[in-house]
Amino acid sequence: MTTDALLFNQQYFNEFTRQSDEKTIIINSIRKLMAHEKLQSCLEIGMGTTPVFHQQLGHYFRQYTVVEKNTDGVQLPAEVQVINSSWEEAVLPQQYDLIIASHVFYYFQHKQAAVDKMLSALTENGMLVIVVNGQEEDYGPLKEYFYQNIQRDYQPTYPQVMKALAGRNYLTFSVPAAIHYPDHEALYHSLSLFFDQYPTPYSLHKHNIIAYLRQTLGQRPFRLYQKIILHRRKITPWRYLLDHPDYEITVQDIRLWALDGVFSPDKQLTNSTPLLLQHLPDMQGRRVLDIGCGTGIISILAVRGGAAAAVAADISPRAVANTQLNVRMHGYTEQISVVQSDLFDNITGKYHFIFGNLPILEDIWKISNPPVLLLQRFLAEAREFILPGGQLLFSWASFAPTAPVLSILQVLNYQYSMHAISQHNTMWYVFIIQF
Repeated sequence: MTTDALLFNQQYFNEFTRQSDEKTIIINSIRKLMAHEKLQSCLEIGMGTTPVFHQQLGHYFRQYTVVEKNTDGVQLPAEVQVINSSWEEAVLPQQYDLIIASHVFYYFQHKQAAVDKMLSALTENGMLVIVVNGQEEDYGPLKEYFYQNIQRDYQPTYPQVMKALAGRNYLTFSVPAAIHYPDHEALYHSLSLFFDQYPTPYSLHKHNIIAYLRQTLGQRPFRLYQKIILHRRKITPWRYLLDHPDYEITVQDIRLWALDGVFSPDKQLTNSTPLLLQHLPDMQGRRVLDIGCGTGIISILAVRGGAAAAVAADISPRAVANTQLNVRMHGYTEQISVVQSDLFDNITGKYHFIFGNLPILEDIWKISNPPVLLLQRFLAEAREFILPGGQLLFSWASFAPTAPVLSILQVLNYQYSMHAISQHNTMWYVFIIQF
C-alpha cells in the first residue's frame, strides 16, 4: 500500500536538532562501524537543512555525494556532489562504498523499491546504514497515544525496514538518544517532526499532548532509541564483537550497555554468551566467579537467580567499567564485586561455579598468545578456586580448532559434558566440567 508523499518540514527539523543529541550519536555510531574499512565513496540520502554528516565524515572519503531535493539556502563545500532529486527519482552515476539513509525511510512512497535501489547502489563490499527511531522508551508510547487520539492505526517504521531487508544480511544496534527542553510546550514543538504526516491533528491535540508529556516525563529528558541498521552483502557478525558503537541490548529482559571495545553478548553477533546462559545452573545461595565478564551479564543473571555473591573479572579496564555501569544500573553493587584481573591473578576465595568467556579468535581480540594457550592456563588454574562439587563452564566455537581443547581436558583428567548449537554456519560449544 502506498501513502501520500510527505513533505520535509525544515522548521520542524531545525527545532528538533537544536534540542536533541541524535545526530552526534548517529555520526559516532557510523564512524565506529566504518572503522578499519577502506571506503572511497559515500552517498548520503536526504541531507536535511545542514550538511552535518559531511562535516563530520566527509574527510574519510575521496568522493561524497548527496541526494537532496531541496538545497536552497544550504552552504555546501565545492567537493560535495549534489543530485537534486528525491531518492526514488534520482539517477545515480555509479555505485558507492557507503550509503547513509538516516531518518528518510519514513518519506518513501514505495518503501521496498527504495530499499532495493539502495542495495543495488552498493559496491561489492559496500555498507548500507539505515537509521530510524525505535519504539522503546518515550517515542513509541507517545506515537501510540497520538494515533489513538486521531483514531488511526500506528505502523512503526522499524518493522517496515526489517520487512524490506528480509532475506538480507543485517545487524541492528540500538543506541539511546535524548531531547532536552526548557518546558513541555517547547518539547511539543520539537516533536512536531515526528507527526508531519498529520500537522493539523497534531495542532488540534496540542493541549492533550502537552498534558501527556508533562504527566509522563515530569522534568526528565524525552528518551528515544536510534536503530542503526547495518547491511553488507557479506557480513561477518563477530567482526563487531569488540568494534561496535556504544549501544544497548536486552538479554533475558535485562537491559545492558555494551560499550565500544567490550565483548558484546549480543546474540546477533555471537552465541558464546547466550549458550552459556542457556546452561546456567541453579544459583540459589551459590558463589559465582565470572572470568572475562565483559558487560557483566553472567554475574547479573546469577545474582538475579539467587546467587549469594558474584565476582566479575576482566583483564580489560574498559570491560571492568562497563560491568560496573551495568551492575549499578540494576542495583547489584552489594552482591557483585568487579575486579580487573588477568584470569585468576587478582582472585581470592573459592566458588561453586566458575564461568569462562574467553577469546576464541586471535584476530578479533588482538592478543599476543593463541587463545588455546589462554584457555589451557584458565583450565589448569581454575581447580584452585572451585569448591568440591562445583562446576566450571566455558564456551568455544568451530571457527577455532576444537581438538586442542579436548586434548587439554584429557591431560587435566577433567570429567565434562559438551553441548552444541549451530548459528551463522558455526558450531558453538559450551563445556561443563564437574569437580
